[in-house]
Amino acid sequence: MTSIRVKALCLFRHDGSVLLAKGYDPDKDEYFFRPIGGGIEFGETSIQAIEREVLEEIQQQLTQPKLICVIENLFSFDGQQGHEIVFVYDAKFVDSDVYNKQEIQGNETNGYRYIAQWLSREQIALTQYPVYPKGIEQWLFNA
Repeated sequence: MTSIRVKALCLFRHDGSVLLAKGYDPDKDEYFFRPIGGGIEFGETSIQAIEREVLEEIQQQLTQPKLICVIENLFSFDGQQGHEIVFVYDAKFVDSDVYNKQEIQGNETNGYRYIAQWLSREQIALTQYPVYPKGIEQWLFNA
């Protein structure tokens, strides 16, 4: 990839846990976690993007989005170099029942399916999976 992508990700936190999607990089043979979200489309604000992405991927509406940080991320995935600017939001779900589900099915627009889980700091540490994008760790449990 030779262009810089702009993304929006959202942290949903509840009772000491954060909702993270589990992913896999076949080139590195590595499982990892990341917040729900995706690319910002032309003409769309980062808030509009996170609202759309959460609705598309897990069929949920969010409320009270608050920008908590912006991360510049240089990475490799599936053997390709990447460069992205990531707007990271904190938000709540409109439907409070989502907080009672241990796992949530997610679907990317490319057809990739994933499982998002509520994970505590201890559970993340036990898996030893990294959380991407790099630099987001400090924001996972701090409002």
